Formats: sequence, structure tokens, C-alpha cells
Amino acid sequence: MFASGTPGWMRMLFMITTMTIAVPTGIKVFAWVATVWGGKLRLTSGMLFGLGGLFMFLFSGITGVMLASTPFDIHVNNTYFVVGHFHYVINGAVVMGFFAAIYHWFPKMTGRMYYEGLGKLHFLLTFAGLNLIFLPMHPLGLQGMPRRVSSYDPEFTFWNVIASLGGFLLGVSIVPFLLNILSAWIRGKKAGPNPWQAIGIEWLVPSPPPHENFDEIPIVVSGPYGYGEDKPLVEPVLIGLSNGVANGSANGVTNGSANGSANGSVNGSTNGYSNSVLDNKPNDNNLN
Repeated sequence: MFASGTPGWMRMLFMITTMTIAVPTGIKVFAWVATVWGGKLRLTSGMLFGLGGLFMFLFSGITGVMLASTPFDIHVNNTYFVVGHFHYVINGAVVMGFFAAIYHWFPKMTGRMYYEGLGKLHFLLTFAGLNLIFLPMHPLGLQGMPRRVSSYDPEFTFWNVIASLGGFLLGVSIVPFLLNILSAWIRGKKAGPNPWQAIGIEWLVPSPPPHENFDEIPIVVSGPYGYGEDKPLVEPVLIGLSNGVANGSANGVTNGSANGSANGSVNGSTNGYSNSVLDNKPNDNNLN
């Protein structure tokens, strides 16, 4: 858009609106950082991928603000700088978040724990490979290398070789991931309901969860940030206990009334018969 034949005032308009995108983007980054701020972080494979994706999204946001500037964008228009920026967002932040979700939910989905060593190896290879591929594209774009070309000038050889090595490394990184997932799914350690000590009702059910999840709809009483607090997450289910007490009370009243009536009738009959016999008993004085 900036490199087209648009008038200057329109370029300014597009520059301002494009830079405005940085406002919600910055809010998202601060929200993600605030989510983990002060938390009890454990650098598991899922957390490492999440933090790695946050870093790559932050870096792509910085280069995005640079591309929003009209003079800079005209200089790097249709160069490898744009390719590097775009793939830091898509292949960096999105793919890293995708792997973070897989490692986080794998125990709940399969009922098995993955191998943490292979997961961390997968993260290191992926993080290094992604940065080796797309970071060199930024200096290549600044030097003027155009995108969508099958060959390039010899002056761009060094950074392209680095990017090619990163591509091979990223390809190799999928091997420990597949090995980890397949082996853990078949013979991994059994996963409990909540292996991460996480907040959320999905971690209250067994792993993998049953089809109906809960017999009764749970009522959440914990706050959203109740990590590490010794407080219940949901209300205890008292429906069965209440019914039991009510049924017990009803049965007790009914049984008590029946027993009382029966006992009253028996006692009344017995006492009446005894009194009648005593009243009709002959008097010894009358006999004399």
C-alpha cells in the first residue's frame, strides 16, 4: 500500500491506523506477562513453548511497528524483512503455542505422561531452528534482497546459509516430538487427574475424562487466581446427603408414629384388661 501511487496524506492515514494495531497487541502481551507474574512457574515442556511463543510474538510486534512507518516500509517493501516479520508471528508464536497446548493437554487426553527430557529437547531444537531461519531474513531485507526469487546475489550468501541450516534443524526437531508422543501414548506413566496442580474443573475428573464428565453440575467457588491456596475449587455435592437426611427424618417420623400407635394400643389394652380384672375380682370381705 505504501509503495503504490497513493497520495501523501493517504499514506499518513494508513500509517496511523496501522500503528494503532500496536495498542491491542501491547495489551495482549502485558496480559500474558501479568498472567505468569508472581506465579509458581515450573519450566515444563508446555511452559517453555508458551514462553518461547511469547518472546517470538513480542519480537514480531516490534518489527511490525517498524513496518507500519511509511519511510521504513518503502525501503524494505517486498523484501525478506517482510517475510521474516510474518513468519515470526505465524511460524513462531502460533506454532509454539500449538506445541505448548499439546504438551499441556496430552496427559488429560491420553491418560499418559510424556517424557519431559524429550519435550525439552524438542523445544530447544524448535526454538533454535525458528530463530536461525527467520532472524537472518531481517538483515537480508535491510540489504535489499527481494522475496519470491529462486536465486540471489552472492552478497546475500552468508545469511541464506544460516537460514538454510536453521531449516534443517527445524526439520530434525520434529523427530523427538513424534518419538515422545508415540512412545508415551503406548507405554508412558499413568497420569493422575491433575498432574500440573492446575486450577480448572477439567482437572477434577480422571485422565482421560469419562464421557459425561460430572454426575452433578459443579459450582465453582474458587477465584481465578487461587494457585497454591489450600481452598476447595468447587462446592461439595450435598444433594445425596440432604435427601438422606430428609428420608431418614420422614422414615423416623413414620416409624415413630406407627411404633407409638402400636405401643399405645398394646399398652392401653393391657392396662385396661388388668384394671378390669382387678375391679371384678371378688372381695374377701363380702365373702365373709
